[in-house]
Amino acid sequence: MTEATAFGEAIVVDSLGSIEADQRKLAIYDRDIGIQLLHEDPRSGAEHYLIRYPAGLRAQLHRHTAAQMVVVLEGRLAVNDQIIGPGAYCHFPAGEPMFHAPAGDEPCLFVSIFDGPSDVEPLDA
Repeated sequence: MTEATAFGEAIVVDSLGSIEADQRKLAIYDRDIGIQLLHEDPRSGAEHYLIRYPAGLRAQLHRHTAAQMVVVLEGRLAVNDQIIGPGAYCHFPAGEPMFHAPAGDEPCLFVSIFDGPSDVEPLDA
């Protein structure tokens, strides 16, 4: 990532697709996903992530205590009962049950923005 110091604390990323994401297993997925923290606001607790879902990933219904926004960059994402692609935007209110996983047999790359600290609570289907 490139940080622009001449303009305060701005963060500028020229190519999100080129960022290497750490592999991490979260409770709602059947295997590791790629996840890279892009920004964390020390005042509000807001967190911005780059997420890489591998093809065929299985996910569970879940919710977060903070609202979550998603912007799809590459691939297709199954979101609740819809399939969305590059350029799509989703907003999930805080506490609302949600489902998102890669659609079909392709990986998916997206930005996930939480308006507070991220957490995850798995829910029964």
